[in-house]
Amino acid sequence: MIEVKSPSTAAGWIKHEKIIAYPTEGVWGLGSLNKKHLIEELNKIKGRDKEKKYILLFQSIEHAFNRLEINHKFKDKINKLSKSFTTIIVPTHDETVAIRIPKYKVLIDLLDNVGSEIISTSANISGQPACKNTSEVKKVFSNKIFGILALPLGGEKGPSRIFDVKNNSYVR
Repeated sequence: MIEVKSPSTAAGWIKHEKIIAYPTEGVWGLGSLNKKHLIEELNKIKGRDKEKKYILLFQSIEHAFNRLEINHKFKDKINKLSKSFTTIIVPTHDETVAIRIPKYKVLIDLLDNVGSEIISTSANISGQPACKNTSEVKKVFSNKIFGILALPLGGEKGPSRIFDVKNNSYVR
Protein backbone atom coordinates (compact mmCIF):
# COMPACT_ATOMS: atom_id res chain seq x y z
CA MET A 1 0.00 0.00 0.00
CA ILE A 2 1.35 3.40 -0.98
CA GLU A 3 1.39 6.10 1.71
CA VAL A 4 1.55 9.84 0.95
CA LYS A 5 1.05 13.13 2.76
CA SER A 6 -0.09 15.06 -0.32
CA PRO A 7 -3.83 15.57 -0.90
CA SER A 8 -3.13 16.30 -4.59
CA THR A 9 -1.32 12.96 -5.04
CA ALA A 10 -4.14 11.10 -3.28
CA ALA A 11 -6.66 12.96 -5.46
CA GLY A 12 -4.78 11.73 -8.53
CA TRP A 13 -5.26 8.15 -7.33
CA ILE A 14 -8.99 8.77 -6.92
CA LYS A 15 -9.21 10.30 -10.41
CA HIS A 16 -7.55 7.12 -11.71
CA GLU A 17 -10.38 5.12 -10.10
CA LYS A 18 -8.45 3.84 -7.08
CA ILE A 19 -9.97 3.24 -3.65
CA ILE A 20 -7.99 4.95 -0.92
CA ALA A 21 -8.01 5.66 2.81
CA TYR A 22 -7.92 9.21 4.14
CA PRO A 23 -8.48 11.07 7.39
CA THR A 24 -11.80 12.78 7.99
CA GLU A 25 -12.70 15.10 10.82
CA GLY A 26 -13.34 12.23 13.22
CA VAL A 27 -12.61 8.78 11.74
CA TRP A 28 -10.55 7.20 8.98
CA GLY A 29 -12.45 6.96 5.73
CA LEU A 30 -12.37 4.90 2.55
CA GLY A 31 -13.53 6.32 -0.72
CA SER A 32 -13.34 6.70 -4.46
CA LEU A 33 -15.16 8.21 -7.39
CA ASN A 34 -18.91 7.70 -7.35
CA LYS A 35 -18.97 4.95 -10.00
CA LYS A 36 -20.93 1.70 -9.89
CA HIS A 37 -17.93 -0.64 -10.32
CA LEU A 38 -16.00 1.17 -7.57
CA ILE A 39 -19.00 0.97 -5.23
CA GLU A 40 -19.19 -2.78 -5.92
CA GLU A 41 -15.46 -3.14 -5.22
CA LEU A 42 -15.75 -1.16 -1.99
CA ASN A 43 -18.68 -3.35 -0.91
CA LYS A 44 -16.47 -6.44 -1.38
CA ILE A 45 -13.54 -4.87 0.48
CA LYS A 46 -15.74 -3.97 3.46
CA GLY A 47 -17.95 -7.08 3.34
CA ARG A 48 -20.85 -4.65 3.12
CA ASP A 49 -24.44 -5.26 2.03
CA LYS A 50 -24.82 -3.98 -1.52
CA GLU A 51 -28.12 -2.31 -0.61
CA LYS A 52 -26.44 0.00 1.92
CA LYS A 53 -25.69 3.46 0.52
CA TYR A 54 -22.56 5.57 0.86
CA ILE A 55 -22.11 9.17 1.89
CA LEU A 56 -21.19 11.61 -0.87
CA LEU A 57 -18.57 14.18 0.13
CA PHE A 58 -18.86 17.47 -1.78
CA GLN A 59 -16.51 20.47 -1.89
CA SER A 60 -19.39 22.86 -1.24
CA ILE A 61 -23.14 22.95 -0.77
CA GLU A 62 -23.40 24.74 -4.13
CA HIS A 63 -21.66 21.83 -5.79
CA ALA A 64 -24.10 19.40 -4.15
CA PHE A 65 -27.11 21.40 -5.38
CA ASN A 66 -25.61 21.57 -8.87
CA ARG A 67 -24.91 17.81 -9.06
CA LEU A 68 -28.09 16.46 -7.42
CA GLU A 69 -31.76 17.20 -7.97
CA ILE A 70 -32.33 18.15 -4.34
CA ASN A 71 -35.82 19.25 -3.33
CA HIS A 72 -35.37 23.00 -2.87
CA LYS A 73 -37.99 23.30 -0.13
CA PHE A 74 -35.27 21.92 2.18
CA LYS A 75 -32.57 24.30 0.92
CA ASP A 76 -32.40 26.57 3.99
CA LYS A 77 -32.22 23.63 6.40
CA ILE A 78 -29.56 21.90 4.26
CA ASN A 79 -27.52 25.11 4.06
CA LYS A 80 -27.62 25.49 7.84
CA LEU A 81 -26.70 21.85 8.53
CA SER A 82 -23.90 21.90 5.94
CA LYS A 83 -22.00 24.35 8.14
CA SER A 84 -21.76 21.76 10.95
CA PHE A 85 -20.15 18.32 11.28
CA THR A 86 -23.31 16.64 10.00
CA THR A 87 -24.16 14.19 7.25
CA ILE A 88 -27.46 15.22 5.69
CA ILE A 89 -29.95 12.78 4.19
CA VAL A 90 -31.61 14.75 1.40
CA PRO A 91 -34.51 13.85 -0.88
CA THR A 92 -33.71 14.05 -4.57
CA HIS A 93 -35.92 13.53 -7.59
CA ASP A 94 -36.21 9.75 -7.11
CA GLU A 95 -34.28 8.70 -3.98
CA THR A 96 -32.59 9.92 -0.84
CA VAL A 97 -28.87 10.68 -0.75
CA ALA A 98 -26.55 11.22 2.22
CA ILE A 99 -24.25 14.20 1.66
CA ARG A 100 -21.63 15.95 3.74
CA ILE A 101 -19.68 19.15 3.20
CA PRO A 102 -16.35 18.80 5.05
CA LYS A 103 -14.86 21.69 6.97
CA TYR A 104 -11.52 19.91 7.45
CA LYS A 105 -8.82 21.45 5.24
CA VAL A 106 -7.28 18.06 4.32
CA LEU A 107 -10.61 16.82 2.94
CA ILE A 108 -11.39 20.11 1.23
CA ASP A 109 -7.97 20.01 -0.48
CA LEU A 110 -8.56 16.39 -1.51
CA LEU A 111 -12.00 17.17 -2.97
CA ASP A 112 -10.80 20.33 -4.70
CA ASN A 113 -8.03 18.34 -6.36
CA VAL A 114 -10.41 15.52 -7.38
CA GLY A 115 -12.80 18.10 -8.83
CA SER A 116 -15.96 16.16 -8.00
CA GLU A 117 -17.76 14.45 -5.16
CA ILE A 118 -16.51 11.12 -3.83
CA ILE A 119 -18.22 8.23 -2.09
CA SER A 120 -17.10 7.85 1.50
CA THR A 121 -17.43 5.33 4.30
CA SER A 122 -15.62 4.56 7.53
CA ALA A 123 -12.41 2.53 7.26
CA ASN A 124 -13.57 -0.74 8.74
CA ILE A 125 -14.88 -4.15 7.81
CA SER A 126 -18.68 -4.02 8.16
CA GLY A 127 -19.71 -4.62 11.75
CA GLN A 128 -16.20 -3.99 13.11
CA PRO A 129 -14.86 -0.82 14.78
CA ALA A 130 -13.40 1.86 12.53
CA CYS A 131 -9.62 1.99 12.18
CA LYS A 132 -8.12 4.48 14.63
CA ASN A 133 -4.79 5.22 12.87
CA THR A 134 -2.74 4.53 9.75
CA SER A 135 -1.26 1.36 11.28
CA GLU A 136 -4.73 -0.14 11.70
CA VAL A 137 -5.74 0.96 8.18
CA LYS A 138 -2.65 -0.78 6.77
CA LYS A 139 -3.28 -3.93 8.82
CA VAL A 140 -6.94 -4.26 7.82
CA PHE A 141 -6.73 -3.09 4.19
CA SER A 142 -3.09 -3.81 3.18
CA ASN A 143 -3.81 -5.65 -0.08
CA LYS A 144 -7.33 -4.35 -0.61
CA ILE A 145 -6.95 -0.62 -1.31
CA PHE A 146 -4.45 1.35 -3.37
CA GLY A 147 -3.08 3.82 -0.85
CA ILE A 148 -3.48 6.04 2.16
CA LEU A 149 -3.38 9.79 2.66
CA ALA A 150 -1.40 9.66 5.90
CA LEU A 151 -2.31 12.92 7.59
CA PRO A 152 -3.90 13.45 11.03
CA LEU A 153 -7.61 13.22 11.77
CA GLY A 154 -9.44 16.52 12.06
CA GLY A 155 -10.08 16.67 15.80
CA GLU A 156 -13.69 15.46 16.09
CA LYS A 157 -14.54 12.58 18.44
CA GLY A 158 -16.00 9.95 16.11
CA PRO A 159 -18.19 10.02 13.00
CA SER A 160 -20.52 12.83 11.99
CA ARG A 161 -24.09 13.03 13.18
CA ILE A 162 -26.67 12.14 10.53
CA PHE A 163 -29.77 14.29 9.99
CA ASP A 164 -32.73 13.34 7.79
CA VAL A 165 -34.18 16.61 6.46
CA LYS A 166 -37.40 15.03 5.22
CA ASN A 167 -38.20 13.62 8.70
CA ASN A 168 -36.56 16.62 10.42
CA SER A 169 -34.67 14.39 12.87
CA TYR A 170 -31.26 12.98 13.71
CA VAL A 171 -30.86 9.28 12.90
CA ARG A 172 -27.36 9.07 14.48
